[in-house]
Parts: sequence; C-alpha cells; structure tokens
Amino acid sequence: MSDTRPRVFHLITRLLKGGAEGVVLDIALGLEDYQFTVGCGASYDDDQLAHLHENGVDTEVFSLIRHYNPVTGVPAVLSVANYLQNHEFDIVHTHSTEAGIIGRFAASLAGVPNVVHTVHGVPFTDDRNTLLNRFVLGCERSAASRTDRILTNADVIADEYLERGIGSPEQYTTVYIGTDLETFQDAEPATDLPGSRPRVVMIGRLAEGKGFDILLDSVASMSHENLSVCLVGDGPLRESLAEQIRNRGLSDTVFLTGFRTDIPNVLAASDILVLPSFREGTPRVITEAMASGLPVVATDIAGIPEQVENGETGYLIPTGDPNALADRLEELLANSELRAQMGARGADRAKQFSTDAMLDDVAAAYDTLLKDPN
Repeated sequence: MSDTRPRVFHLITRLLKGGAEGVVLDIALGLEDYQFTVGCGASYDDDQLAHLHENGVDTEVFSLIRHYNPVTGVPAVLSVANYLQNHEFDIVHTHSTEAGIIGRFAASLAGVPNVVHTVHGVPFTDDRNTLLNRFVLGCERSAASRTDRILTNADVIADEYLERGIGSPEQYTTVYIGTDLETFQDAEPATDLPGSRPRVVMIGRLAEGKGFDILLDSVASMSHENLSVCLVGDGPLRESLAEQIRNRGLSDTVFLTGFRTDIPNVLAASDILVLPSFREGTPRVITEAMASGLPVVATDIAGIPEQVENGETGYLIPTGDPNALADRLEELLANSELRAQMGARGADRAKQFSTDAMLDDVAAAYDTLLKDPN
C-alpha cells in the first residue's frame, strides 16, 4: 500500500550538531503525518545522517551548497531544482541563509506548490562586511517573493525582516524553537567537567559570531577565585581559543571540553549560562538552561529578549561589551540566592518553549498551505 502522506523536503546549509539542525531533526522525526526527506550542503555530520536513516528519513547531500560561497550559488540552485523536479514534494521547507535562498529559488524553478522558510537568526549584523550584508538582503527580498510562509522563532525577527522590506506581514508566523523540557529538568549533574563550582558554561559551535573573545575579555578582567568557565562544543576556532586561553593565563579557569552529547548533565553541573553572541535567532540552549534552572546572561539581540526577562530570569547585555558581561557575571557569582531565584523563574518561563508546542505550530502551517495553497 502506497504512502499517501504529504511529502515534505527540508533543506539546510549544514547538517552538523547545532540548534537549527536540531529543529530540522525534531520536525522530521516528530511529525508522523508527513513523509520527510532532509537535504543538506557539503558540510554534514555522519551521525546526523545515520540517525535520520535509522528512523526512516531519506537524506540527500548537495555538495554545491556551501557556507557563503557565491561562486557555487547558481549551480547549486540548478542542482537542487533538478532534484526537486525528479521528486514530487508537496512542500519545500528551507532553513538557514544559504540553503534558504538556494532552496527557494530552486523550488520556484521546479514548480513546487508550497514553500516554507524558517529564519533561525538574523544574518545582517555589524560584525559582517557591509557589502555582504547588502548582498544577502537583496537575496532575502527576492527569495521572500517565492515563499508562501516565513516562520521566525521570535516576533522581533519578523518585525526586523519586515522593516528591511523582506516579504509582507501575512507571510509571517512565529514558531518558538522547542525543547524537551523534562530531559533537562530531571538530569543528573555531570561529574567529569573540569574546574570547580560555581561554574559558568557556554555551549555552542566554536565559530565566529558567538562572542568567545568577549567572554575571554570579561573573564580576564575578573577575579579568578571560585570561578570556572567551560566552553562546550567544537568547531574551527578551537585551536585559536586554546591559544588565547594560554596567552591570557586563563588555563586554570577556562576549559575547552570539546563536543559533548550529555548537555542536560552539563547544565545540571553548572550555575550560569552565558551567550555573548553577535547574531542569533531564539537559541535553544537558552531554553535548555532555563529548564535546568540556570540564570542566563546573553546579548540583547534577535529573539533572546523573548526568552530572557532582563533582571528576572537573567541579564541582557549589549553586543561586544566585555565589561557589561563581567559585571553581570560577578553579580551572579557572588550571590547564590539570586542565581536560585532567577533560575526558578526561568524554569517556569521555559514551559512556553516545548517541543510539542513547536511541532503543533509547524503542522498548523503545513496544513494551512495544503488545504488552501497560496
């Protein structure tokens, strides 16, 4: 008997182990009323592909989709369009900047009836080249005209896109990134983390734009007594960060743990989450930290203010301001009662960011298109 469920093709630039990838896997593995295929660019993690295959989800790798490589952009569009023409998908759902642009142009060429795009973070930031920002903005405006629904993980992101002339209000729907809250609420603390408590933790890919240098600057200005900082993750900046830590004399305070699969346990063994990013969407790791009862210190950008209530569940700071970060960290490190109060309020606030709520919202967007396309 043939499978009559609607067929949905997801396309993401890199299928690594980050927040956007987690959303794709949650949708592909969590919505049973649809058939999913997941496509990605040249950068991918074998474990992620294997996990999808083990759960009955087909995958396709497009080697011409590369992170900010305009040379391969047009051939990548043609490659994806050719694939879509040879497969009958009811919906194409794109993620991230490059795959979002390439995938939507390809879907238009292939005549796919319904196109959805999820904005995981605002790509126009002060730490990027002005010409690159303008180029991406032009591409986003053009791609929006080829999109039926644009899902943002925060209201403020939709507002910023509209202010920049990307799409129209009726295209936008806010879908908060979901988290399996119980996994974090019930986790046992990891016992093998370096350093002692109180422990500040930063979790994410070791890549540009996350503000690792800001964190190191702030830690260097603080008293190192009764403080440990764990940078959890892997990526292209690992060797550079290791050198910076050594050169600053922080080797007894700041530790690179590498990539870990036990994030709930890491958070349970920590006291503060920090995220001094220059660009984000609505980071899942913040919800995970709040569900774990941790206060959060993060930059006041994108969807983060919709997660972190400044002064209630943590603190919001300006981008690129190590002094503001150091001040807030010192305040929290000196006051365990304040940490506990903020953590408790954060755990309650995290309830609106559950995986089930996210899946319900995505399914509603799909169903609306399938019942009343365009």
